[in-house]
Amino acid sequence: MTAEAKALPVAMLPGLQPDSLGDYLASLGVLRVLSRVHGDDGAKWPDVRVAWRSEVFCVVGGPVSVDELVAAISGVGWRQRWSAYNRGWGDAQKKSTRAKSGRPLALYQKDLGEQDIELLAAHAVPAARVAFNPLLGSGGNAGKRAFAKGWKAAVDALAQPSPPKKAKKGKSSTADGSEEQSKRREQLRRYLLGEPVTWLVEKLNAASWFADANKLYNSGQRPFREGGISPWAMALACEGLVFFAGGASRRLGARARSVGAFPFVTRGAAPERSGEAGRDLAEVWVPIWARPMTLPEVRALFARGRAEIHGRGVLTPSGFATAIVGRGVDAGISEFRRFVLGRTTSANTFEPRFEGTFPIAHAEKAASTRSRSTAFERLLPLVDQLRRIAESRNAPASWLPHYVGRIEAAILAALSAPGDAERAIALLDAVVVVVDRLDRNRSFRERKVGWQPLPLAWLPSLFDGTAPADEARLALSLVSGFTRDRPFTLYRFGVTKEPGGRWVHPERAPARWSWRPGPLPGVLCDVLWRATLDREVKRTERGAAPVARPFLLPANHQELEAWLSGGVDDDLVSRWISRLALFDWSFVPPAVQHIMQGEQVVLAPSGALSLYGVLQPFFDERPVQSSDAARSETLLSVASGARTPAVARTLASLLRVGQVDAGMRLARSRYSMARSRLIETSVPWSTSEPERLLASFLFSLHDGERTSLAGRWLRPQRQGDHGHA
Repeated sequence: MTAEAKALPVAMLPGLQPDSLGDYLASLGVLRVLSRVHGDDGAKWPDVRVAWRSEVFCVVGGPVSVDELVAAISGVGWRQRWSAYNRGWGDAQKKSTRAKSGRPLALYQKDLGEQDIELLAAHAVPAARVAFNPLLGSGGNAGKRAFAKGWKAAVDALAQPSPPKKAKKGKSSTADGSEEQSKRREQLRRYLLGEPVTWLVEKLNAASWFADANKLYNSGQRPFREGGISPWAMALACEGLVFFAGGASRRLGARARSVGAFPFVTRGAAPERSGEAGRDLAEVWVPIWARPMTLPEVRALFARGRAEIHGRGVLTPSGFATAIVGRGVDAGISEFRRFVLGRTTSANTFEPRFEGTFPIAHAEKAASTRSRSTAFERLLPLVDQLRRIAESRNAPASWLPHYVGRIEAAILAALSAPGDAERAIALLDAVVVVVDRLDRNRSFRERKVGWQPLPLAWLPSLFDGTAPADEARLALSLVSGFTRDRPFTLYRFGVTKEPGGRWVHPERAPARWSWRPGPLPGVLCDVLWRATLDREVKRTERGAAPVARPFLLPANHQELEAWLSGGVDDDLVSRWISRLALFDWSFVPPAVQHIMQGEQVVLAPSGALSLYGVLQPFFDERPVQSSDAARSETLLSVASGARTPAVARTLASLLRVGQVDAGMRLARSRYSMARSRLIETSVPWSTSEPERLLASFLFSLHDGERTSLAGRWLRPQRQGDHGHA
């Protein structure tokens, strides 16, 4: 500690938990009240600060103890020195509502004082139309809950009672009411410290912020009983409302919207089920900071309370979460708490629902996870486009939860735990389900819904630093084996690629879309057939020059053996193939290539793997090296014309119907055409699952293993005085 450093007193208030919206507002109210408490020579604690440490609300640089803090706030309540809260703008608001214009309310506020304008700005924005803060209902009331009346009832209950005009005979009264003040002070201390509070008041109109103020049903002989809260909670919460006014630049403009004009307020998330449509009105994302802040700093924080992506403000929960988690924030904020304002017992009221914590990455950590944030940002345009279509006038009610709600819920779940690979994978599955529905929906195809492929740099985080399972490695081998001009996405989804790299679902499904429900081997055979046909068309257009596959992530022979023997989970392989089809495979970064590193020499291949070694080279254009060091040419050279797409289609037709012997005769003739003679065998070749064998040709192997498998079929040759086999 330096000579200039000064130790500041800290008062910890564990009763103000940030997982309650009302208690959070009360925390802000504590800061506001303490900063204006006056002593003999002016403000007593002008530089008081607040912060949260380990989810405990702390008051720094103010009262030296909790008792002194309680005494200061108790004095404010006893003498009724609260900030005035009345809805003086009620008549002007009604005029604006009838006129369908914000002009009457705008004219009303021109003569208000600074504090009154701040309070009004937290409730409503008089723009072209009056936009209300969802946190405060319709300008200060939610149904029959008038917050100003609840505040008045709370502060009256906390104020010093008026002395009776004439004491009754035989009874005395204390003029100062010290005993009554001590009781109320004790209730305040209990509330701030999280201890049981015995003094609860009903009908404070606080159920929109405090869950305990709601009616409690099935609680005894009656259907329900009224909920009660401490009047201290309501009074302090109303003190904290003014922070949600935002800055002047956010309140002005002809197109100001409620979710954009008020800080940290967004639209409600899309429902996940049809019965939840219209339930949630909006969401409030409250910031939690660990660095102590003064009152001016907190005001500035809320005035700048805006989440942006590429310079544009976000209005949806998924966009807000993506902005704060992926990009990071300043001002020392450590996390955000998400509260959903939803209807429960009445269509005219709302209650807060705590929906989790969203941690904030520091600037340097956010930079290291840029690929993750980029992935979520690329999903947001799809969510916004689907939301606009689903909310259109002619859209069925089921579209919003089935299309938007599924993705948005998965995005929020993944962002609440950024390091959880399982939630990230669940997000990919949700996107696949929605994209498949887009493929089958003519209405969406007519609107040409599109989406951006995900960045491949995000892929390694899905495996959480562990080696991928066999199913994932096989899927990686398959998807990466397609060329840049004909990626696997074209065969998995009914999309076309725009020049900007965006995938669009055209009005008519393209013929290349080969994916269908059914057993995976048969589906992959259809993809292989279509890919071979496209390769033939492409070769006709460009001549005989082959196009190599530059972005292979080959599997090894053990994983291919597991596929051929049925030792892998076909459903899991199918899910991984669909997930990987969402990524952009135009460039494979080194971190992704590192996933599939490793190469082994095939020692004792099975019969099915041996067939793969001799037949698979006909289905791609990669060179097949010879295991004989003295041989300079490849086994199936391009110049020989031994392997063409037409030969591959003929071979595929034979193998799919189980004619393996006929396929082997065709393969021998083509190898001979390239001057690579195969051994003669008298053993009949067959397979119990011809489609599984044919589908295996989509999986690529390491060059060394591929050479080893193909070299086993070569006829022994004599060179000089030595024979080689």
